[in-house]
Amino acid sequence: MGVIPISINLKCNAKLVYRKVLGCFLSLSLVAATGVQAQSRKSVRKTEKESAAAKRNASAEPAKTEKKRRKKRLDLPDSRQRDRYRIDVLVPLYLDELVKENKVQKSHIPEKAMAGLYFYEGVRLAVDTLASMGYSTDIFVHDIAEGSAALLNEDSLGKTDLIIGFVPTNEVAPVAKFAQEHTVNFVSAFSPSDAGISNNPYFFLINPTLEHNCEALAKAIAKRRSKEFMVVYKRQSQNLDSAAFSFLLDSGHLKNFAELSATTPPDSAAIASAIDLSGSNMIVMPVMDPGYALSLLSDLHHYFPEARFEVFGMPTWKSIVNDRRVLAFGDHIAINITQPYYFDPTVSAGSMLSERYRQTYSGKAGELTYRGFELSYWMVDLLNKYGTLFNEKTGDNGMAIFTKFDIKPKWDADNNFYYFENTNLYLYRYVSGSVLVE
Repeated sequence: MGVIPISINLKCNAKLVYRKVLGCFLSLSLVAATGVQAQSRKSVRKTEKESAAAKRNASAEPAKTEKKRRKKRLDLPDSRQRDRYRIDVLVPLYLDELVKENKVQKSHIPEKAMAGLYFYEGVRLAVDTLASMGYSTDIFVHDIAEGSAALLNEDSLGKTDLIIGFVPTNEVAPVAKFAQEHTVNFVSAFSPSDAGISNNPYFFLINPTLEHNCEALAKAIAKRRSKEFMVVYKRQSQNLDSAAFSFLLDSGHLKNFAELSATTPPDSAAIASAIDLSGSNMIVMPVMDPGYALSLLSDLHHYFPEARFEVFGMPTWKSIVNDRRVLAFGDHIAINITQPYYFDPTVSAGSMLSERYRQTYSGKAGELTYRGFELSYWMVDLLNKYGTLFNEKTGDNGMAIFTKFDIKPKWDADNNFYYFENTNLYLYRYVSGSVLVE
């Protein structure tokens, strides 16, 4: 497979960079242009669901019920159709640390650069695939390791049709503001933070917020609970943990449970007083720090080897579920977490991507590579079908080949619009080294 060139806009002078990744070189500086524009297809607009409030208010006057059911219509300009589209990808690559005195530092790639590089590799493989399918797209990749301020203040993004941002939380708000001012969509692909954004129809949050994750987790708990004892850990010393605890309780799905303080790890006596020592227990742990969560789980394993625990944790736990200490729990502790993605390398699309990655980079594709590939693949398709403002057409997600994205506008109780958010989440259940996804 040939090298797919991609344009990278750097604050510093342009550099031809190659990095050694799993035995292959990766070109990080050139320009990509893919074939002839794909033909548009008709789409089917999803009908709006009847609001829950309207259902509960069956006795209200028809006019008032209709007012509650309908959301304000978003006032968007006309979508622009082009022969070629431009996508700008913002990702921290730390190129200045990969190149010293115009020489590539092949022996050392900073660990902090790996996530962005894997995402970039997925984008690049998507460009290659789309070129062979006849899509007309130019993709420019910008290294924002030093932040996006300079890039946003220059005219570098002035001609973009779409921004895909693999950006940290502190970069979400300024990029979203730029997108709104220039009436182009910004798809936030990494951070689950909405940065307090409101009334911005050009902002798409792909990684759902902590609030949405907690609501989905609470629903899953209520669905699976029968007669088990339930204990909810409460860690008030950390803002995110406190927020997650509130989100879980505010969902209304958690009932009849014991509350256990986890500001410091609870001792065996405190835990024993709240659980069934000989039966099954549901443990809800709104603890965002994976390291602290692992210590709490290890205590359960050590204190009560005969008890069975169905633990429901936070999405940040993805980094510990395959830890050797977790694997040592055996089948008496199962861990459940929510995740916005599910990539199955055994299906045909997964096998194809894995093989192309192996041929190009001589390694194994990781989750972030799948993310970069799928999101770029889908976004290019939406652009070519519906133009620059495809905001109400994301129900056409057939080109999202792994993930069941469900993009919905977010409104508050007073019918005020915030932004577009992916509401689809998968429930991962880890036990004895195996995983079940639903």
